[in-house]
Amino acid sequence: MKIFLKLLLIASLASTSLANPGSWMPEPQLITSIIVEGDDNGRALIMLDGGAPIEYIPISCRSAGERYYNTLFLNTDKGRGMYALALAAFSSGRKIKLALSCSGSRPLITHMQVF
Repeated sequence: MKIFLKLLLIASLASTSLANPGSWMPEPQLITSIIVEGDDNGRALIMLDGGAPIEYIPISCRSAGERYYNTLFLNTDKGRGMYALALAAFSSGRKIKLALSCSGSRPLITHMQVF
């Protein structure tokens, strides 16, 4: 029994250590809303059902309100491409996974995958 508990503890610690900012989220989620804001450069804010898991968001952009606004910059080809992918997923009810970094106080989407 003690061996089982030790193995269980080791497994839980190992799985926790895998959750780190910049990694893919563990489970795909539905997009609940898309907001386009900003000046001529523009940003798209992609909101997920329940928000991105906190342990996958860098510490500097985990503030309570801002962590739900996953940002794409629309002044780059990569940002516009991911925005098109997000619109297609949202329109068709498909789930997505994200990998995130920070842009100011908000998470910045660096990678997106549709399921």
